[in-house]
Amino acid sequence: MIRKPLRFVAPLALLLSIAGCSKGGGDGKVEGKATIAGAGAAGADAQFFVKQGAERSGTPFLTVRAGDDGVFRASMPPGNYYLVVRATVRDGARNRTYKGEYPANPVRVAAGGRIGPAVVPLAEMSSGGFMPQEKTGVAGIVKMSGSPASGAYVYAYPAAAKTARGPAYVAFARTSADGRFRLPLREGEFLVVARRKGGDDETGAMRETGGTSGDEVVRVTLAAGVLRDLGVIALHPASESKRRVRAEKGGQETFAAELLGQVTREDGSPGSGVYVMAYPDRRMIGRPFAVSGVTGKDGAFSLRLPRSGTFYIGARSAFGGPLSPGEWVGAWDGTPDHGVSLADGDRKAGMRIKVVEKW
Repeated sequence: MIRKPLRFVAPLALLLSIAGCSKGGGDGKVEGKATIAGAGAAGADAQFFVKQGAERSGTPFLTVRAGDDGVFRASMPPGNYYLVVRATVRDGARNRTYKGEYPANPVRVAAGGRIGPAVVPLAEMSSGGFMPQEKTGVAGIVKMSGSPASGAYVYAYPAAAKTARGPAYVAFARTSADGRFRLPLREGEFLVVARRKGGDDETGAMRETGGTSGDEVVRVTLAAGVLRDLGVIALHPASESKRRVRAEKGGQETFAAELLGQVTREDGSPGSGVYVMAYPDRRMIGRPFAVSGVTGKDGAFSLRLPRSGTFYIGARSAFGGPLSPGEWVGAWDGTPDHGVSLADGDRKAGMRIKVVEKW
């Protein structure tokens, strides 16, 4: 269902100010385009706010819906506006939420004037706020046994993460039927790897039928506006012994620090079927930096961290997506903010995390 653009009743002073500014020229026009991985984001909502940061709690002055090509058009009184674009994309069995802010905010609308095209790249909300830069990134083709590997995932990890495994990646792209990919990034240094996990989800452990580029990590340094062609990235069948180790240890074979303990339920019984997660953000939102393997019948967990630092420790029985009824969720209560600081070589044992069922 196509929603009509939304307006709200602005404060009287603001309306009078806008009305006064619009004399003699009428409304201004804004044309823009919302993009995801360089392609138009069909049906995205372009929201115009009168205050910076108001998208967190305020109501937009105007919302317009983009077409199938991601292009949106708006007409509004003269003034400065902060443009934020959101989109929800169905990917297989799950919805992905994307967001982007116009890099040249504020949009300065003049009476009778025209602005555009205002291109707004969108990033998945679970990316921890990582926003690609226009025309910046990597491209190439993924092959397995000499043939194009369709449906493979290409991940970019920040070089500072000191790992190219687990959920610490900042962006990913999926290959098309001919094995080709384009992964939008920003200036900086990244580690690029490719994997075909054997399922339709980019997260979680690799299946027996999967393939990986293994330790053949491509290190790339990008300047703004540079699209680097990486050529061919070759996938190899996963080693079953290594695959099992990684699945049990959250994808990490080598690590700088480790947390060990037990997950329990409210009645004190072992909490099986739960992942323990380390977040770099104390709010514990977005994608975690590292994830343990799923707990067994005894509730025991081992969480391996690729680098030292301060992390905030939570637990949940689902991997990725919003919390859902029936899910088990909790956090480590060893400190008020659930945080733990670790140096290289630290091994903290005896941690207990209580989880409760969400309703």
